[in-house]
Amino acid sequence: MVRYADDSVILCETQEQAEKALEWMREWMSSNELTLHPDKTHIGDCRLVGQGFEFLGYRFEAGRRMVRRKSLNKLRDAIRRKTRRTSGKSIEQIIQKLNPTLKGWFAYFKHAHKWTLNTLDAFTRRRLRAVLLKQNKKPGCANSKSASFRWKNAYFAERGLFSLKEAHVLACQSRCGNY
Repeated sequence: MVRYADDSVILCETQEQAEKALEWMREWMSSNELTLHPDKTHIGDCRLVGQGFEFLGYRFEAGRRMVRRKSLNKLRDAIRRKTRRTSGKSIEQIIQKLNPTLKGWFAYFKHAHKWTLNTLDAFTRRRLRAVLLKQNKKPGCANSKSASFRWKNAYFAERGLFSLKEAHVLACQSRCGNY
């Protein structure tokens, strides 16, 4: 059993064990005048596609640990709020405001599947390119190759943008220096 505050997950080896555990949980909850949430309570095999579960911002399914869709959307909304095209701030100021959010998110979700980190890095840079286009009085929303060519990824790295992908690479390296 894994529990955090009022959320819990019971992991079992067999379907029968899971059914017994669920019955035990229902009895314990009712004896304590509590109820299980009907939409969040189910038995499934998290090794199979479509039968996973969500717990503390992660989605566990088909042997993978992914970031829950709701958690991804929340981060994207935070990035959008901090990268408004009409903010009037310099790109360095925007990056300075954005980095604590990215670092905090990475600290919690660093164990997620790495493709998520690459996608979020690209999303962040695209938002920053849109700001730069607006500041240069150019049309568009930075989805073009010309914007990517004009402001390469290194441009943002030189200005101190925290990269989720690079942080993941560093976190995965051996502490002894052996890769």
